[in-house]
Amino acid sequence: MEYGSRTLLFPDHEQVVRIESMPETTRITRLAAALAPLRDVPTAKLTVLAVARPERGKVCVAGIDEHSAWLRPQYVYESELLAAEHPLFKLFGVSAVYLDTWRGRRARKEDRFFVYSRGVEHQLSAEEQRAFLEQHVDVSVDAVFTSGRSLGLIKPRILLVYEERGRRAAKEHAQYIRFTFKDSSGRVQRRWPCRCADFYERWNALKAQHRWTCGWRMRRYLKKNETYLAIGLTYTDYGRSKLEYGAYPLIVGVHVVPGL
Repeated sequence: MEYGSRTLLFPDHEQVVRIESMPETTRITRLAAALAPLRDVPTAKLTVLAVARPERGKVCVAGIDEHSAWLRPQYVYESELLAAEHPLFKLFGVSAVYLDTWRGRRARKEDRFFVYSRGVEHQLSAEEQRAFLEQHVDVSVDAVFTSGRSLGLIKPRILLVYEERGRRAAKEHAQYIRFTFKDSSGRVQRRWPCRCADFYERWNALKAQHRWTCGWRMRRYLKKNETYLAIGLTYTDYGRSKLEYGAYPLIVGVHVVPGL
């Protein structure tokens, strides 16, 4: 089992304290390396396109920075998000984040070590959201994953969206939503799991009103409007050696733009 660690840089000190979370203990180690104060470290302006449901206490966050590069801050803890006085990350919010090079195993191109966030500094308007999605949309699933990236944005045709129940005891959640869609290349992608926390909230709100027709109504809604999917790859193949993209694909963000 992997346990998290966090590097803290203090604004008025040129030292770093690293906190390592181990089973039932917390060890604090002061490193001797001289580092620049946090106030002198440049921040990334991350426009967030994915905030996933928590998994084992951690939340997957991903977005695009001011240089149009995808980034995935690693080791963002659910407890840290809940304890924050102001939102640290929000869909289509621009957050100022301090990131470091990711040194973990099986690193993906976009992985960065999350150090600190000043929170959401700007929330995109509806028109800004539309323009941002149009600017950064990729041609297809293959165009994303065959280029060495593990994150991307597509504008597919939704064929099916449905809910299945977690049957194994190892499953962390009891509810899982899957998508079948056709991307702009004409290729059909089947049964992709969705991890977007915001979409689960919308799904459950619709299900509370229309229990037996929820899937049909959601599919009609997604097809009626412009739907973009933020897509990603898991960090490992989990022992499967013949996966097409070297890992499992999934949907990390669902963004619906009302039709004009």
